[in-house]
Parts: sequence; structure tokens; C-alpha cells
Amino acid sequence: MSITQIPPTSITPRGQALPESMEDEIQRTTWLDFAAVLLFLVGLFNVIDGVAAISDSKYIVGQVLFSSLHAWGWFFLIWGIIQLVAAFAVYRGASWAVGAALVTAFVNAIAHLSAAKTYPVWSITIVVLDVLIMYGLVVHSGRRSQVSA
Repeated sequence: MSITQIPPTSITPRGQALPESMEDEIQRTTWLDFAAVLLFLVGLFNVIDGVAAISDSKYIVGQVLFSSLHAWGWFFLIWGIIQLVAAFAVYRGASWAVGAALVTAFVNAIAHLSAAKTYPVWSITIVVLDVLIMYGLVVHSGRRSQVSA
């Protein structure tokens, strides 16, 4: 196999191929980091949406599935803060963080489907991000420190 046939991600700076276990670890860690960054972004969006709903911002439509716009605002504000904490913990590699992040992404997807009447495109965008987060967490979770060379 020539050097041109080896994917660029599996080449070290000196042109040597990485062991397969290290390649798997790099890909797994990259997906977990990507999921953590997306969860942080979605959590930040939820905090912004929550504050906007609580403060009666004019950019939010007051039509929600049930309850009031203020109740949804408080929910998304608190849920966004929980997501920010979970994202930071996933990024740091805490053992409990993957489960918490999965729960927050799943509930967030359901909540945004419930709030889809206000802004359908925005809600579907957040649901797609939540699905990417769940994929990155479920498929590529595990111990980050488990590298066998």
C-alpha cells in the first residue's frame, strides 16, 4: 500500500501509519468532542430562547402547544443551563456525563417538537442537532483513556 492510499487521518506527521486502535480512539474522541460542542451550542440556544420568552421578546410567537410562553421560557432556560453543564462534563470526560447528555438531548428534541408551532424551521434544526448529538454519544461513547497501542 503506497502512502497515497492511506487516508490522511491515519498518517502521523512523519508519514508513519497509526495503529488501528489509535485510529479508533481518535475517531471516537473526535465524535465525543463534536457531540459536546453541539450540545453546548444547543444549550446556549435554549438559554437565549428561554430568556427571550421570559422577557416577552417580540421575535418569539406566543403560540405554544400547552401552557404559557413564560412557562416554556423558564423550561428552556433551565434546560439550557443543564445542557451546558452536561456538555462541559462530556468534554472533560466525566463518566456520568454521557448518560446525562443523552437524556438532555432526547428531552430537548421532544420539547422542540412540542414547540414547533412557534418556529417550525428552528425547531426542526434543533431536533436534527439533537439527533447528531445522540449519535455521537451513543455510537462513540466509552472510556477516553482506553488506548491500547
